[in-house]
Amino acid sequence: MLSKAKSFYNQVVAKFDCCPISAYLKKLRKDWQSGMVWTAERLYNSGISPNLISLLGFGVGLLAINFLSMDMYLAALICILINRTLDALDGTVARYKEVTDFGVFFDATLDYIFYAGVIWGFALANPPKNAIAASFLLFAFAASACAMLSYAIIAYKNDKSKKIELPSSPFYLGGTAQGSETFVALIVLCLIPSWFVAIASILGCWCLLKTLVVISTAYYNFVIVSSRGKK
Repeated sequence: MLSKAKSFYNQVVAKFDCCPISAYLKKLRKDWQSGMVWTAERLYNSGISPNLISLLGFGVGLLAINFLSMDMYLAALICILINRTLDALDGTVARYKEVTDFGVFFDATLDYIFYAGVIWGFALANPPKNAIAASFLLFAFAASACAMLSYAIIAYKNDKSKKIELPSSPFYLGGTAQGSETFVALIVLCLIPSWFVAIASILGCWCLLKTLVVISTAYYNFVIVSSRGKK
């Protein structure tokens, strides 16, 4: 079932890559990355720490919870955009200095808290309507996060290069999905908050699917591959 889901997803992505919109988005992304590199160079030369950028982005991101609870969706969106921009920038600056274990841990931890906070913010905005969908999304978020962190712990303990692509966002599909889906979803939710229940349900299912992908990968690497190595 997982292989069929991945195949279907890859077919959709392949079709999208052929359309003019995809080419425009790729150019936009390239220009964005160039701008980030330019900014990171100047921050690096100024001696600003990547961890300080992470903390600043986290602080701004937390403000989105307050704005969401007051139905100030535009202000919340601005906070989310700033948070995501600084999240990308801290990693770029870190590559000019040195990517440290604490830096990776700190960045990932703040990201998990930020995403959970945004979900909570939408629940606070309209508890009677959004609470159940937000609870489901937080449940799925916790499931995928636990699977990823448990995988990382065992892989580190065994000192083996059994990595899977698991970026910081809790909504990534184990390296199969890219970050654009989550980013677009957050933008849409702030612009059309009445869609929260539907989008939260879809993202929740996405997280659960990623959890199955991580568990399958763990079983393959820690059971099947390990048993082959013992023979």
